[in-house]
Amino acid sequence: MRNLLYPGLYALTLVIGLSCSKSGFLNTKPNASLVVPSSLSDFQALLDNDIVMNGYGNGVVPSLGEIGADNYYLLDANYNTSISALYRNCYTWQKQLYTGDEILDWDFPYRVAFYSNVVLTGLSGLSVTAAQQTQYNNEKGSALFFRSHAFYQLTQVFAPYYSINSNNDNAPGIPLRLQADINEPIRRAGLKTSYDQIFSDLQQALPLLPVTPLFKTRPSKTAAYALLARAYLAIQDYSHAGLYADSSLQLQSTLLDYNTLSPTATFAFARFNAEVIFHANLVGSITPIRPGLGKVDSSLFTSYNTNDLRRILFFKNISGGFTFVGSYDGSISLFGGLTTGEMYLVRAECHARAGDAADAMQDLNHLLLTRWKTGTFIPLSAANAGDALRLVLTERRKELPMRGLRWTDLRRLNTDPQFATTLQRMVAGQSSSLPPNDLRYVYPIPDNVIGFNPGMTQNPR
Repeated sequence: MRNLLYPGLYALTLVIGLSCSKSGFLNTKPNASLVVPSSLSDFQALLDNDIVMNGYGNGVVPSLGEIGADNYYLLDANYNTSISALYRNCYTWQKQLYTGDEILDWDFPYRVAFYSNVVLTGLSGLSVTAAQQTQYNNEKGSALFFRSHAFYQLTQVFAPYYSINSNNDNAPGIPLRLQADINEPIRRAGLKTSYDQIFSDLQQALPLLPVTPLFKTRPSKTAAYALLARAYLAIQDYSHAGLYADSSLQLQSTLLDYNTLSPTATFAFARFNAEVIFHANLVGSITPIRPGLGKVDSSLFTSYNTNDLRRILFFKNISGGFTFVGSYDGSISLFGGLTTGEMYLVRAECHARAGDAADAMQDLNHLLLTRWKTGTFIPLSAANAGDALRLVLTERRKELPMRGLRWTDLRRLNTDPQFATTLQRMVAGQSSSLPPNDLRYVYPIPDNVIGFNPGMTQNPR
């Protein structure tokens, strides 16, 4: 992992080279002049390339959803001069988004899938000794996790919303690249099939992965449980989401005490801190949501009590408004990985949806106690499960801004009239809006991918 852990591995990542093409990453071919990986150490080097697999520097978790969500706004001056035409279109939810750009939010997750498939293909033909079996299992489980993580992220942006209560199983999902063979046909799988693959990869990975990874850029059993919890929550399968969140918390449950952090530090949170289960970053550095550019939504900012340390650790007043600086990457890069804090919120929500207000509030208050100034927090109480759910969802938004989660939350909560939200933007006196369940909650497949695959179904806008 080049810049994070041990620099010497970067050279080994060159065993796979990718040549650019106008057809987009799904059609990218490996450079045959480079060495083909063939050993366990080669495959581990591929998986340890955190630039590709975790998005160190350039990101890997799509940011387009967060850019379209309601956690921030742009000043007119920044809208006009500081972001690309693509991001201006995304900010105001235009029907026609793309302007000839390479869509990194698509390319980078599929690059992860490609690397994962190279590893899985190579391992399938490898004979190992008994002494190598643990390493073999870890690498296979890691490749399955990484592929599942990439597919999950893509479904949240480029596929229609799916839940266990919907009747759109056969709607177009995402292309499921399951082989390293670049001649594999490129077609969109069904929506339910796309999610089935995500869950299947994670279930296969679980028995192969260690409980605690050597580095937090590597997958683990804890991370697999956490990603299962996140994915089941996304499709409103709350019974499974709660069970997997609990399984993850049984293995790792540490929360940061925000009282121990410095509010005067430029970035208060350390990379790989005690709450991080799996580390990944959002795509892009010059995006509307980057620190110093996007300003926190005023209703969100004022929802934090003055004794709530998230108010001063997450946000700083920079250039005319409060901006988000609370990334768990400890830098300008936005964190989009998995944490124990998220798992407490998942489990709390699932308790509330199951009618268990007491356990929902126990999880929520356990989390919030670590977020408020010492001695100031008074535990929240709920009259019933519905009240508990509203409290949990309010705190979920306050706990997890700018992590690539809000877009998915909007998509699932918009199916419930009591939580549905109409988003509004104002640019130069002109208003734009995004009603609940609008077609624009699904981003188009990139133009270059459709151009190379004219039979592929495009998402309607």
